[in-house]
Amino acid sequence: MGRKNSPSAKKKLATLITHYEEAKAENRQLYLDADQLADIADWYAFRRKFEEAQEVITYGLKIHPGNTDLLIEQAYLYLDTQKPQKAKKVADSITEDFDSEVKLLKAELLLNEGKLEEAQWLLNTIEDADELATITDVVFLYLDTGYPEAAKEWIDRGKSRYAENEEYMALTADYLTSTHQMEPAITYYNKLIDQSPFNPSYWLGLVRCYFIQEQIDKAIEACDFALAADDQYGEAYAYKAHCFFYLNNPDDAIKNYQKAIEFKAIPPELGYMFMGISYGNKEEWQKANEYYDKVIACFEEAGDKLSILLIDTYTSKAFALSRLSRYEEAHESCEKAKEINPNEGLIYLTEGKLYLTEGLEDEAAISFDKAIKTAPDIEMWYMVASAYSENDYLPEAKEYFEKVYRMNPKYEDVTKKLSVLSLMYGEIDNFFKYNKECEQPLEEDTILKLLNCPEHMEEDKRMLKEVWERMKKEKKNTKGKK
Repeated sequence: MGRKNSPSAKKKLATLITHYEEAKAENRQLYLDADQLADIADWYAFRRKFEEAQEVITYGLKIHPGNTDLLIEQAYLYLDTQKPQKAKKVADSITEDFDSEVKLLKAELLLNEGKLEEAQWLLNTIEDADELATITDVVFLYLDTGYPEAAKEWIDRGKSRYAENEEYMALTADYLTSTHQMEPAITYYNKLIDQSPFNPSYWLGLVRCYFIQEQIDKAIEACDFALAADDQYGEAYAYKAHCFFYLNNPDDAIKNYQKAIEFKAIPPELGYMFMGISYGNKEEWQKANEYYDKVIACFEEAGDKLSILLIDTYTSKAFALSRLSRYEEAHESCEKAKEINPNEGLIYLTEGKLYLTEGLEDEAAISFDKAIKTAPDIEMWYMVASAYSENDYLPEAKEYFEKVYRMNPKYEDVTKKLSVLSLMYGEIDNFFKYNKECEQPLEEDTILKLLNCPEHMEEDKRMLKEVWERMKKEKKNTKGKK
């Protein structure tokens, strides 16, 4: 569970980290208090720099043996790296079990095991449980571990005492956002902005709400206000980048991801990944490939070569390489992804797409079959169908889209896909069947435009004319019934 820092605390921490890293680079000893070292370790862990975090904790415990803050951070680091038993062992070794931070840690361990009642009892024994700082910690703990109803109890606990308190209002706004109650959250953030118009974190709260609601223009505007309050507020650059990415505006997305990385608002590997995708959207495949390499380098430097996040990177890199006609390297990238998880369907889907690009239909079919066997859900069937469609293997696309339709007739735009394919193959009854189920079915005027297109062969024109006349007839019959 990360520490919840104010903007000013974050700036102090950034300075502290700079001094620490300078001393480390110069192989120079730097004495820091235990709580300072714990904060630095937490910062590294939040950015998935687990080796650096462990190095700080190990160093800290040498000069502050048995320190509670550092042991707490060690336990959280074990939780972050999927070592719950080690985390529990460290937590049990802490002698200051009356400390509120220790109780929060032990409560998190209990919640992770599904022991809600035990965790609730423990948290209720915290000294000063009605203090706002404690309420804030507990609310975030419950939200982080997936117990929003338990979080609400603590929100309600502070309401009578802190209702008009700015920090309590901010906590309530964050709680409402986390539980997808966007309109009341927006109301709270606007009240907070009225009180503190130059607090960028309140503007960012609005950004999150608008982004979730897909009101992207409003989200960008709120980002601009946050940056007007603090032009080095990295989180605003990160969200602004996500907004432009959503709008398929790769140039502005890339520019803002660079700023988000510069101000350490997002891990570099995450920013580089989005930048790679953005360059791909611009069809600048060489640049895209370079940024995927940067993502891989980040994980390798962190000693995390088997991270599941690398699977997306390797498959995206494979696609970029295929666009550069570097097929052998593209397949090698897929093989590296398999080393991480040979049962990930996305890898075989990507491999199948590569083979289609190379014109190797049989090999593609084998890969797609593996993709569906490892991930036999409707989404994979749809993605395989789309892969065939995008590469103009239309009979295969039709076969897979029909399977999707049988699984769920309302899935995505499957009826639209099938109506178009049926029309292309002259299957008039099927066209009418699927077209009627489309959200926006083809109308007479569209068919008439196709009919008047000079490129069509006579057989196609006869079919389109039959469709057009049948549409007119059905429309007339419908009007007659009314």
